[in-house]
Amino acid sequence: MAAPIVKRLSDIYSLNVDAQSQRYAHLAAKFAEIYGAKPEFVARAPGRVNIIGEHIDYCGFPVFPMAIAPDTLIAVRANGTDRVRVANVNVEKYPARDFSTADIFAIDSTVHEWSNYFKCGYRGLFEHVGRTEGAGFDALLDGTVPAGGGLSSSAAFVCATQLAVQRVNGIDLSQTELASIAAGAERYVGVNSGGMDQTASIMGQQGSALFIEFHPELRATPVKLPESTPALAFIISNTLV
Repeated sequence: MAAPIVKRLSDIYSLNVDAQSQRYAHLAAKFAEIYGAKPEFVARAPGRVNIIGEHIDYCGFPVFPMAIAPDTLIAVRANGTDRVRVANVNVEKYPARDFSTADIFAIDSTVHEWSNYFKCGYRGLFEHVGRTEGAGFDALLDGTVPAGGGLSSSAAFVCATQLAVQRVNGIDLSQTELASIAAGAERYVGVNSGGMDQTASIMGQQGSALFIEFHPELRATPVKLPESTPALAFIISNTLV
């Protein structure tokens, strides 16, 4: 199954839809301010929280996470050149970068550089389809998954990048392929990922957790959360432990 394309934010978010609408509008306006035109589309990938199965996915055992509302957004527009320009709404912390469609494949994992995660998603996708160059495009990122918070901000970044890159280059891969590619791609920056984070981000569904199995092949089964009054809620907190 291909990654879904939605037209309404209510198909993504169950809460605070008006606030999300303002966020998307701000992203589009900022994109136009930087690049001189509106984005053609926005790629999105959420973070995840794990419910059962901590640190066992990279040993091949099943896990039970769910996607969460905090996410990574990447606004994108093809620019008709051989340049890939990447910016972040938080420009003070994450400076803009400019790559050619050839040198974007070079990743120095010894350097802690935010755009390396973007390059991971780009490189992983193109190596999978056997291509060495693609279309140039402009991208602007906005992320609400706390960096270093254990909610898979890096996986959300890599997955959103892959969704953006495949769309602008006319590539059409299944969600299962994208999740597997993303898991391998994060290893370019030294992350030994087992695939739970990326699968939850790519294949997560509103109102459901995911039972993820890795053998004999990757399979994600949505598990609908039970209805209740008041509605069931999960609290994610930093316990400082």
